[in-house]
Amino acid sequence: MSDVIRLDGIQQAFGRNRVLADVNLVLRRGEVLGLLGANGSGKSTLLRIVGGIDRPHAGSVELCTDDGGRTLRVGALLDPAWLDDRLTCHQHLTIAFRYAEGRSRTGAVRDALERVGLSGAGRRRVKHLSLGMRQRLALALALVDEPDVLVLDEPLNGLDPEGVLWMRELLTDFARSGGSVLLSSHLMAEMERIAHRVVLLSDGAVTALGTGAAPPDAGVRVRASSGAEELRRWLEASGATVRVGLDGEMTVHGLSPAQVFTVAAAAGAVLTHLVRDAQTLEAKYRAASARRK
Repeated sequence: MSDVIRLDGIQQAFGRNRVLADVNLVLRRGEVLGLLGANGSGKSTLLRIVGGIDRPHAGSVELCTDDGGRTLRVGALLDPAWLDDRLTCHQHLTIAFRYAEGRSRTGAVRDALERVGLSGAGRRRVKHLSLGMRQRLALALALVDEPDVLVLDEPLNGLDPEGVLWMRELLTDFARSGGSVLLSSHLMAEMERIAHRVVLLSDGAVTALGTGAAPPDAGVRVRASSGAEELRRWLEASGATVRVGLDGEMTVHGLSPAQVFTVAAAAGAVLTHLVRDAQTLEAKYRAASARRK
């Protein structure tokens, strides 16, 4: 995948409080990159810099170009609190389209509201919207200019379960169509489902966490209700390394889950449990955070 945004040596401080010390990060085309970190770690500060709202004290943000030499466009949802309580959803979008295109088309505003599930709320003032609805409106505004990149700060806040599923599908489709997403969230389970890569921001720098997916050398945990000893011998004969726990569960290295299943069938073993031994994103976060202390 080609790069769309490159951050090189980003530093930011507020008075004597150094928030970002040396952030180096690349966002690639067609990926969702997740940003994790404790409150006050600088996530929002970094996203404001990427979105072009703030300038770093040091370092550079390079917004790449497409194959035709056009600078890529960025849409941002950073804080729905900036929405004007006095305006309706329709008025917000009308202003945004006039700014982006020099005119406002009724059909475009209607389509934008429909895209984020606010078709029935166009005439409602922002002060009467729930937090989840404000999030949807802010996202609609971020999408007005048909951006290549979305920068989203806690976009799942205030969304009900249906809204979370909707947001997940929207971001997945956006990336699948060639767009790129940089987002922060405290919901690690959702981050694990949405993001292709995840990084931890701590002590002013980022550390790669990967995702919750199992690495190629992860073990396979397997349990058999009968034929367990025969299965162990067959697995070892197939070149696998097998460790048997006190509860009889075997951890197998050197074979994929599909290969373990095939060997079990040939050995006549009856399996009750077969799973890749993957480390969760939460476990990776805890381990990385502990190393930073």
